[in-house]
Amino acid sequence: MQKKTLAANADWAKRAYSGEDKSIKNILEPGEDLNGNGKLDRYILPAPPVSPKVVAVPQNGKVSLYWDKSAEQSIDPISGVKDFEGYRLYRSNAGFDFQNNANDAQALVQMAEFDSTGNSLFFNTGFNYVKLPQAVKFEGDNTEYWYRFEVDNLLNGWQYLFNVSAFDKGDPVNRIESLESSFLFNVKRIIPGTTPTSQEDVEIGVYPNPYYGNAYWDGSFERLRKIYFYNLPARAEIVIYTLAGDVIKKLDHDGNSNGSELRWFENFSPGGTQVMSGGEHAWDLISDGDQAIATGLYLFSVKDLNTGKIKTGKFLVIK
Repeated sequence: MQKKTLAANADWAKRAYSGEDKSIKNILEPGEDLNGNGKLDRYILPAPPVSPKVVAVPQNGKVSLYWDKSAEQSIDPISGVKDFEGYRLYRSNAGFDFQNNANDAQALVQMAEFDSTGNSLFFNTGFNYVKLPQAVKFEGDNTEYWYRFEVDNLLNGWQYLFNVSAFDKGDPVNRIESLESSFLFNVKRIIPGTTPTSQEDVEIGVYPNPYYGNAYWDGSFERLRKIYFYNLPARAEIVIYTLAGDVIKKLDHDGNSNGSELRWFENFSPGGTQVMSGGEHAWDLISDGDQAIATGLYLFSVKDLNTGKIKTGKFLVIK
């Protein structure tokens, strides 16, 4: 057994080693090398397909995932053939942010898998369920996205993680099992919610309403509290009042801000990477005077900066 293992390892060392990498050599100055012997040594090892490029679009109670075909052109460096097999889709559950020592790798769980037909590998699902009739593009992005998968029954205002990986057929000849691209590469942090609207018959509101202190989705101290205004226009001014008519807070809303500068997002969305729906705005219950608001009933108005129309409402805070 030891001789057999030694022979297998030696065989792999021989397969992996390559004497010259011309692609690197072309970018070096004449006379330069990487190992001092005039050659550019490298190792060629098994590799999974490239990670798909992914876009996640938050909506009311759901998220739509889009991804491209780039993984399907991947060539295995050992066999030299295209060996793409399929895609795996991952998501987190609501509330993963507050689990002790939680990280992205622990939070992401597989929710779906689609693979090629016509072979005896995996489930032979095909791609008809996710394949679009024609590619779509997004503003400022020339990538063609050919696949879409909708995840519904999500909670508005809660943060979720999503991603798509690609996996190959494996290489039985060289005793290589199927390899999968990283499901942590370019993870999307998404917060579902209502999309912007200026329709006059759509009511603007607040959730949770009533708001109870120490709610599960809040953090451990005052500035990590958070409520959402929803069904907002794309551009709006939100004003919060006491019952006596005193203004305690003014919020400038647009589809890009969403209140994402709050401490909650600094703590639970590293680097401001979260994507929000554009029709909601978060507030931490801190007044313009930098004071936490007290228990009570509050009024608010929302002015649509595109139409000039004003809507009003109220919410209750219980601490």
